[in-house]
Amino acid sequence: MATFDGVIVGAGHNGLTLGAYLARAGMKVCVLDAAPRIGGGCSTEDATLPGFRCNLHSNFYIAFSSSPLMRDLELHRHGFAYIEPPVQNGVAMRDGTALTIHKDIEKTCASIGRFSRRDAESFRYLSETYAVKMRPFFTSLLYNPPLAPDELRSRLPGPEGRELLAHAPLDLFQAVDRHFEDQRIRTLFKLLMHVTTGENVPGTGLIFPMILASITHLALPAGGSASLSHALARVIEAGGGTVRAGAPVREIVVEANRATGVRLADGTRIDATQFVASGIDAPRTMQLAGAQHFPEPVREKLNAWHWGDHSLVKIHLALNAPPDYAAAKFDPDINRAFNIFFGFDDTEQVVRCFEQCRNNEFPDWPMGNGACNSLFDPTYAPQGKHAAFWWPFAPYALPGGPEEWDRRKPEVTARLLEVWRGYAPNLTPENVLASFLFTPIDIERGNAAMQRGAVRLGAYVPSQLGINRPHPQLADNRTPIDGLYLCGSSCHGGGANGGPGYNAANAITTDLKVARPWTPVAAPEWSG
Repeated sequence: MATFDGVIVGAGHNGLTLGAYLARAGMKVCVLDAAPRIGGGCSTEDATLPGFRCNLHSNFYIAFSSSPLMRDLELHRHGFAYIEPPVQNGVAMRDGTALTIHKDIEKTCASIGRFSRRDAESFRYLSETYAVKMRPFFTSLLYNPPLAPDELRSRLPGPEGRELLAHAPLDLFQAVDRHFEDQRIRTLFKLLMHVTTGENVPGTGLIFPMILASITHLALPAGGSASLSHALARVIEAGGGTVRAGAPVREIVVEANRATGVRLADGTRIDATQFVASGIDAPRTMQLAGAQHFPEPVREKLNAWHWGDHSLVKIHLALNAPPDYAAAKFDPDINRAFNIFFGFDDTEQVVRCFEQCRNNEFPDWPMGNGACNSLFDPTYAPQGKHAAFWWPFAPYALPGGPEEWDRRKPEVTARLLEVWRGYAPNLTPENVLASFLFTPIDIERGNAAMQRGAVRLGAYVPSQLGINRPHPQLADNRTPIDGLYLCGSSCHGGGANGGPGYNAANAITTDLKVARPWTPVAAPEWSG
């Protein structure tokens, strides 16, 4: 029987982040994953043709430059690097116009100003306030346990704090509309927030300033998203730990209300002398450990977990030449944009798209974001070739059920190519060498924690945000079971930033009185 200081269920990037931090603290850890490869949502495959790298999930590493992981874990020494392209975001419109958001604020305001001078000045003010002045505050919120609403308010004095909190009761669209007037600009930000699995319901408005704080800090993982997973695994192994794929856990062993190990599907038991942590979703963690160990309010919430009203259907292309957008005649920088949106004209189409997703209908106007990664990192494709993708929003199930995606793959692929070609006319049969469609049911099949195609392990709605994620009694990464911790994306944080894993590492080292070789991110404070 193998014995470790700690066992971590799930080798996605959050489980690996936790394992890497604790390995650096001198603990012997074992990280297990049911899938045949590690990485979870940080995965890369040659899905179209050999040599064309496709990030099947995470691609845009939001504000990774502010993450403590690079410094604390010295990830550069273990093979991880990232690129922040100068043209960060773009939107191509059907009418041939385009809007681009640059790392250079002057270029961004010049682009926005072609449509609305007022919106350009509004963006300048918002960027200065949230992306510059308050960005350290947002970083501290992410890499610390979530605060209760009253506590958050008490830490946000002054006019800027009050202005930030004024977004809290709003829905996503209200938060955008109070700042911008032009439909193109409004629609871009509304889609950006839906990309984070935000739902347009009252109480989600704080997502908007948080997005503003990071909108010019999107990073592409060099060589593929899997490079982060592999670098974290190397940190663990360098510390004497073990990372295993193809090792499904069927039970978290609990004895006398203490987590003491796990049992694999083949019956093998692995003991943990100090802790067990779960990097998978909170509802399934409860099932593995035994729901009887959790209070009734927690059981009720996790059993009714809202995975989300929409997912993504992803088309990946192997290309001879990168997409050449018709809107480049209006703004040449659209062809150099990293995160590019298209497929919509106005808010009404966005509303219709998400209504159809809720009703299990394929949208009349497929819309979403994508990238041509090989423009920024040539290792994503063979020499002289390119790899591009587009992620339109989609329902988890079609009218015939989720398996209908399998039957309709050729039809959906053709439809998405038709729409994309309407914006980038050079995506002809001669240019497209191969395509690969990754549907919501494929997402779930490949990662059991992403139920109903929920790439962030649960919708961002008020009942699942901040201290409510996943439940107030679990918000600090601890559980009612002694020695059992949560570190997956259904916790506070989420996204490709390692926040849940980082916060769990601080909780475990605090509880076990283990010395940390890192300095924790300071608690959230704002002087006003």
